[in-house]
Amino acid sequence: MSQIQINLPNEPKTLTESLITALNERLNIKNMILLEGNNNSLVIIRCQKDSVARVLEVLNALGIGIKYGIIDILKLQVTIPELKEEELDVSEELSSRVSVEEIESTIKEGMELNIEFYLFIMIAAFIAGAGLILNSAAVIIGSMIISPLMGPILGVSYGMISKNYILVKKGILGQLLSVIIAIGIGVLLASLAFLIYSSPSITNEMMSRNFPTIFDLIVSIGAGLAVGFAISGKIQSSLVGIAIAVSLMPPAVNIGVTLIYGNLLLSFGSFVLLMSNILAINLMAILIFKLKKIKILEKKYLFWKGPEEKPGQLSLGVKIVKKKPKKAK
Repeated sequence: MSQIQINLPNEPKTLTESLITALNERLNIKNMILLEGNNNSLVIIRCQKDSVARVLEVLNALGIGIKYGIIDILKLQVTIPELKEEELDVSEELSSRVSVEEIESTIKEGMELNIEFYLFIMIAAFIAGAGLILNSAAVIIGSMIISPLMGPILGVSYGMISKNYILVKKGILGQLLSVIIAIGIGVLLASLAFLIYSSPSITNEMMSRNFPTIFDLIVSIGAGLAVGFAISGKIQSSLVGIAIAVSLMPPAVNIGVTLIYGNLLLSFGSFVLLMSNILAINLMAILIFKLKKIKILEKKYLFWKGPEEKPGQLSLGVKIVKKKPKKAK
């Protein structure tokens, strides 16, 4: 269950009236709360998570969140007592996905290119490199779980669908820097291996990160489809399993490791494997976004009008009074 709060300016009065009419007639929402203040009004409704996308499209058509007003979407963990669900007219493609704003929020959260992001890239690369050199599949799987490389890749897919080219550039930059870091760490660990083992040999785990076969492509395509469904649907917990299946970090590190080991063909094969995985995820995610008819809502206008706060007046007639606790006698 989700709660949607719509904060509107009181003037002109037709704004709130149009909103309530649309909620009643176009969405069949009968239960709502209206709080009126001196300057602003707050309309509160509840609906199922499946219906949020439809509600936002109607609000968007009214200009709410674009020309005026603020929309807040809150996730309700529990409602006591359990209330009857509002029966909204929601098409099949809308009921099978979360709202565009939730998708965008999840993707942007996963591609914050800050110090923590690159720190996790480095940690994942070190673990992957150690697993490749030690020939340990378990260690390599650990690096796949830690790696946040999926974030920038999905950012590119969503950015292309939403025509947000800033997001596309940011995603490409994140991927490029992450791969460079992974290759550099692979070179460093391989050099360290030569210092420790004198003449280390190429392991089976390194050899398995070679030119993609038809079955590797099937895995990449399947993982790309899965990640598209997961990020736009309700099973986002499966992203960890997808990250393990698609294997992005190990081939990136393997490029640097096998380069130092002197096997240029294997190094190039790892590069081709990495690029094919990234390309498959991007293309399949875009395909799923299109199949689910992801409709990008309009953004805020330059002359957007938000809630007004006038000095000496209460926005919604609610006043919080802080009292000092009485001293114990």
